[in-house]
Amino acid sequence: MLNHWNNSPRKEGENDISWAWEHSLHPDFPEEYISGSVVFFGRKFHITPDVLIPRLETEVLIKRARKILNIHTPTTTIDIGSGSGIIGVSCADRSKRSIFLDISPKALVIAEENFYTHFPGKKWEFIVSDLLSALPTIEWNNILLLANLPYIKANDWGNMSNDTRFEPELALFGGEKTGFEIYERLFDQIDTHAFKEVQIVILLIEFGYDQREIAEAIIIKYGWKYEFFADYSGIERFCEVKIRP
Repeated sequence: MLNHWNNSPRKEGENDISWAWEHSLHPDFPEEYISGSVVFFGRKFHITPDVLIPRLETEVLIKRARKILNIHTPTTTIDIGSGSGIIGVSCADRSKRSIFLDISPKALVIAEENFYTHFPGKKWEFIVSDLLSALPTIEWNNILLLANLPYIKANDWGNMSNDTRFEPELALFGGEKTGFEIYERLFDQIDTHAFKEVQIVILLIEFGYDQREIAEAIIIKYGWKYEFFADYSGIERFCEVKIRP
């Protein structure tokens, strides 16, 4: 992550506490990183500068997910690019089993802590994985895939708030051209993954306010059924995609 206050790169292995303390003096440094916690969807979550700070709009995705989980039971939820785990944890009380995937081992440590805090007795798996690359073969009846992946165009700092500059770049930027490139890779992986024995596979995604047309043009290529739905401001920034049946 770049230290945008003094324009020097954050060093590999630099102590997280020292880094956070130094930057806590900056007026734009997020209060959530100082306190180390945030309340989201009625639960308190631990966060560090290794994960994104949850946004209110993501509650819309979780509400949709919980409705789906009420209809299709039992269902396994897979939180792809989980970060702090707020999406998967917020759905865990309605799912049979929870799987968290993230390319960042540090993020998965935070997700695991948050999961254990709220659901110490539930079935879970935490897997270091580039999207679905390390996901084993799925044999359960119903799967709900949940993804709020990086979707900002690379280095598009001009359209971001000042406090966002202190969040991990790995969790912000989705590609050089459109910012939607990581989602494109995810769709390819879903299309080739061994979900053949699964009865129902549904994907819920969140993306940028100006990416609806990009998302639709790509989803259509796979022949999947889909429905866009809006955030609290009426902007269609979410999509429910029916992979199977």
